[in-house]
Amino acid sequence: MGHEGLRSGAVRPWRVLLALVCVLLVVVAGTVQVAHTHADGAITHADCSLCATAHITVNLVQTPAPAPAVAVIAVLEAEPPSVLPIAFSTFALFTRPPPVAGVPA
Repeated sequence: MGHEGLRSGAVRPWRVLLALVCVLLVVVAGTVQVAHTHADGAITHADCSLCATAHITVNLVQTPAPAPAVAVIAVLEAEPPSVLPIAFSTFALFTRPPPVAGVPA
């Protein structure tokens, strides 16, 4: 349906290149943020974009609602575990033996 010319499972070179560029961008940005310093030795500057983005936090729009209170209506007691027989008994005539070859029925 329109995809006859595409091979299934084929890796396109531009996708690999885009993935490598993204990974390289993340590595470079992380390295720059870790190695970022100022000449005067201050930890943060108000006019530095790297310092400003390092201190951005997620602000909650609404306070999470507390869990509702639960009232106990009835107390249930657990029944003692049932005792199962240890030995497995079988009836000798329950299954028939396999037929013997060569014996008429």
